[in-house]
Amino acid sequence: KNILTGVIQLNTEPGDLVLDPFMGSGTLGVVCKHTKRNYIGMEVDDKYYQIAKERIEHLYHIHTNVLLNLK
Repeated sequence: KNILTGVIQLNTEPGDLVLDPFMGSGTLGVVCKHTKRNYIGMEVDDKYYQIAKERIEHLYHIHTNVLLNLK
């Protein structure tokens, strides 16, 4: 997570949009929220989609509608 934080902070500004076409468990989404970036994540595997969705919703007490399940 620390490496991703550095990469995001060096390559984007707060408020920028980060697209993650392979979101897996949503680590990049968590980093984007911590660093005040907007985030769109996509995942084809239902298992990982649900993990990422629940992780981000639980962590920030929000209902996400920008995580895309492409299956």
